[in-house]
Amino acid sequence: MGKIVITGASSEIGQAIARRLAALGKPLLLQCRRHADRLAGLGAEVECADFSVPEDIERFAAGLQDVEILVNAAADTQTALLPQLETADIERMFSVNMFATTLLCRAVIPQMCLKRHGVIVNLSSVTASRVFRGQSVYGGTKAYIETFSKGIATEYAKKGVRCNCVAPGSIESGSLQKLIINTGSEVLKDVNASAKFGSPEDVAAAVAFLCSEEGRYINGTVLHVDGGYWLGL
Repeated sequence: MGKIVITGASSEIGQAIARRLAALGKPLLLQCRRHADRLAGLGAEVECADFSVPEDIERFAAGLQDVEILVNAAADTQTALLPQLETADIERMFSVNMFATTLLCRAVIPQMCLKRHGVIVNLSSVTASRVFRGQSVYGGTKAYIETFSKGIATEYAKKGVRCNCVAPGSIESGSLQKLIINTGSEVLKDVNASAKFGSPEDVAAAVAFLCSEEGRYINGTVLHVDGGYWLGL
């Protein structure tokens, strides 16, 4: 039985995804940088690794074996105008959002190809398509994730590997608070047709669908979970 690996599992969205995929009854490996206690009760193996540290990424990637489903939900969000971002902030977003995702996918693809079966879901963001003030670098890292994921689908679909993205919009979780400070809550509600925030469970449901047999013919796409982010849709 293949293993499910979820990164960024101690975030609110990560926890929701972990709870949803735990129901599949497969061995579960959850990565977090801190707050491992939040993952108690899931019957999962929990490993702490700081993806802003290249050595931690390499160590975690080297230990991945028999992975059937990989969900890359780890992310670092720094919201500020570009001149206000410290070099360390930019490097951290590059490392967590792009470098870690890339190396973990590289680690599991060969084993998925051998089994002719594997599912990768990378979490993107609506900022990959429409960037809010203060999120130029963060949005850029997520645009990379979308293009990268399509590349994986192109290269490995015939080997039985599916790779898709889920792009959350205004989801009521910790990372949204940083954006509210810069943009305002009413502005964020008004940029989608539903005029309200989504929940981590909405994101988890989308991830679970893409990992399921019902999503078997979906590959290389971006599933937006944003309440109709583009007005009029």
